[in-house]
Amino acid sequence: MKVEIGFGGGEYLSWWAGQEPENHFMGIELPPDCLFRAAILLQKEQREQVRLVQGDARYLLHALFAPGSLDHVLMQFPMPWPKDKHAKHRVSSPNFVATLASVLKPQGIFELVTDQDWYAEECHRHFQAHEAFVVRTMEQDPERPFRTRYEQKWLEEGRHIYRLVVQLLHPEPTPSRLAIEPMEHLRLPQAPDSDALNALIGQTWKEGDCAAEVKTLFAADNGWLLRVVASDEAFAQMFHLRIRKSDEQRWLVQVDGLPRPYYTEAVRFLQHKVAAELSA
Repeated sequence: MKVEIGFGGGEYLSWWAGQEPENHFMGIELPPDCLFRAAILLQKEQREQVRLVQGDARYLLHALFAPGSLDHVLMQFPMPWPKDKHAKHRVSSPNFVATLASVLKPQGIFELVTDQDWYAEECHRHFQAHEAFVVRTMEQDPERPFRTRYEQKWLEEGRHIYRLVVQLLHPEPTPSRLAIEPMEHLRLPQAPDSDALNALIGQTWKEGDCAAEVKTLFAADNGWLLRVVASDEAFAQMFHLRIRKSDEQRWLVQVDGLPRPYYTEAVRFLQHKVAAELSA
């Protein structure tokens, strides 16, 4: 299995899959419009061995792939987030390196292509500091058999392109950053009153890397819905908490399934904070 992180419109992913029809591919991307464009292209070019997933690769690589299962992970022109205060948003980090050390096969490859020299150098330092990896290539303006539209444009503008290739010597499994067990339904000692519910709107909580906020309250069948945001470091998810009466006539706080968030520590943290406020 080979994976491209941040495939944009899917041009390179489709080309890559066309070069290796015997292999399976997956693309991971955040913006929904990128998935739509790539899906249309992949269908047009009949790349049936490619699957697309929406989400944050820093979490999904662990959630989707078994240890030692990937041959090649490619990341091209990621958002560099150059300001120090935005560094937590960068995909490449020591945590990301540790994730790759878990999911890549022995001798598996991670490849980065970027137009930011400092970003390539920072990633280079992260991999050099990890004993499971060896740097195979760090080059400027490499010859590449396929270039995306943006890469061609940037080269015409005189920008340089940097390519880093590292190889995993031996796997080092690390725990997933997603919760494996399902989210529990938290019981309330009594039916919540309207004042307590309305007081939740605008509430924020922060503890360690977890942050949470209640945005809006809606009336719903057999209870209420809270529109909420939970953030693990730079990974933010918007979803709903449902407050409802169960068949046993108990009041519950549960994560709603539409849209279903990835079960992270921040999601659990938020659920417990809301339950505590309504139980006070």
